[in-house]
Amino acid sequence: MGRKTFKVQGVAKLLGISVDSVRRDADEAGLQIERQGGSGPKTRIFTVENVFDLAAHRGRKYGLTPKTKRILTVYAPKGGVGKTTISSNIACILALMGLRVLVVDLDFQANLTISFGYDPELTPEEAATAGLPQSTCVEYHLGHLLPQWQQNGTVQPLAKVIKKPFGENGPHLIPSEVTLDRLEALFTVDAIMGKKPELAIARWLDEGLSGRNPNLDLSQYDIVMFDAPPAKNQTTRGALLASDFAVAPVSMERYSTKSVSYLADVIGEMKNTYSKFPQLSVLGNFFDAKRVRVAAQVIALTSKYPEAWMDNQISSSEEFKKVLDDDDGLPLALARPTSTPADELRAATRELVERMAMLNSSAQKDGLRVA
Repeated sequence: MGRKTFKVQGVAKLLGISVDSVRRDADEAGLQIERQGGSGPKTRIFTVENVFDLAAHRGRKYGLTPKTKRILTVYAPKGGVGKTTISSNIACILALMGLRVLVVDLDFQANLTISFGYDPELTPEEAATAGLPQSTCVEYHLGHLLPQWQQNGTVQPLAKVIKKPFGENGPHLIPSEVTLDRLEALFTVDAIMGKKPELAIARWLDEGLSGRNPNLDLSQYDIVMFDAPPAKNQTTRGALLASDFAVAPVSMERYSTKSVSYLADVIGEMKNTYSKFPQLSVLGNFFDAKRVRVAAQVIALTSKYPEAWMDNQISSSEEFKKVLDDDDGLPLALARPTSTPADELRAATRELVERMAMLNSSAQKDGLRVA
């Protein structure tokens, strides 16, 4: 697929470093960077894969080793709040900070998978006819990695399921497609049989992160993110229960206090039942402080959930719509790195990293923060 390319100044903005640092680190990393053609200056032209490779090099150069691995779920009990947009952008910004990121699309509608450039409806035969690479198709999803999916317990190796939309060092994706909806039916059967399906995802993560199973090795990842569907089902509960943190995007264009209250109640139930629960962060989206309704919601949410409310919000912007109309298949933080919403997304992600206490202060001082 055709992808946007970046000049040195754009790469510097994406990584939060100087232009000179981009040039120096690209040379140190030995990256193969194309040069602009024509008779003018031979300006370096970076692909999006080049940018993530450079971010990974800087991570190694500055010895970025997260203090701890984290599991994060992005979830909202209602649709239309920009959840998938938030997920895709946070995943990319985390990778630009030098972290190894795995994103799991848990919604059978596959909006996150589509936003990363894949077509869950496309068959291999249709791809061949259209002259598209077979990698555009989606054949596997999380269900194929869980023993519930097949009666004999045989699962696919992780390497066969993973997609790498931005190369080896960008965020990796476990995609979704319509048959993932069957997983919920299987979890329901497990619930009837008393097998506690809400623990299935936690068990899967424990096995993968431990590195015990070479066919399911998640140990390379610093953070695993779930993009959960708005449905109140076993799959979503399982992701939340397995997570250390939960981000709840709320639309400030609507009244959102009820949806946050619901999520807080679910987390409270997990605390009482399992003594394990994710720490909640509430991220205001479609934010306009000048609107009376928005101001009233902020007062209500900060009064009831003072520790959960995030200091950074994402404003309403036409830039999001423009990105959706592009053919690049890039989240806004990559497609328009100099825009105001991209700045806001980076600030919100940086706050989230601080809340998760993943990095020590010296690592952040050494140029690994996204400015």
